[in-house]
Amino acid sequence: MSDPLKLIAQSEKDLQIIAATLQDMTVRIGDMAWLPHEQKFAFVGNRFRWEKKGWFRRPKGTRIRTAFHLNGITSAKLHQIDLKDSDTVLELLDIQAQEHDSGVTFRLMFAGGPAIHLSAETIDGLVTDIGESWDAIARPRHDLDDAGFQ
Repeated sequence: MSDPLKLIAQSEKDLQIIAATLQDMTVRIGDMAWLPHEQKFAFVGNRFRWEKKGWFRRPKGTRIRTAFHLNGITSAKLHQIDLKDSDTVLELLDIQAQEHDSGVTFRLMFAGGPAIHLSAETIDGLVTDIGESWDAIARPRHDLDDAGFQ
């Protein structure tokens, strides 16, 4: 495997780096899991490798299979996500964490409005590349007009 990425999150700042790294990752609903007895939320998806250079050789970029999990998760709530639609693919836009007196609230936001809200006592996460990269079909594009910006 060439240059696998492995990142650990133990603070809001760490999670911001992970969120930027995972931006535009595609995830099948069936590849997400909340394991309440283990207090873990995890998913596996296809991460766009924003950190890689070489646009002349691979102008559309590359993707790699990547695993992400958060430990200590005490609750999970889904918004506009139906677990029965296990083959539906979501595109991750951002992961936010807000620390407060009773713990941490995480918000995973996906393109088109779906979101996952998680609660935990602390920030404890991991991102790991788990395969070989391949040429992407296209570079992710962000149309700011769709987000309400001019």
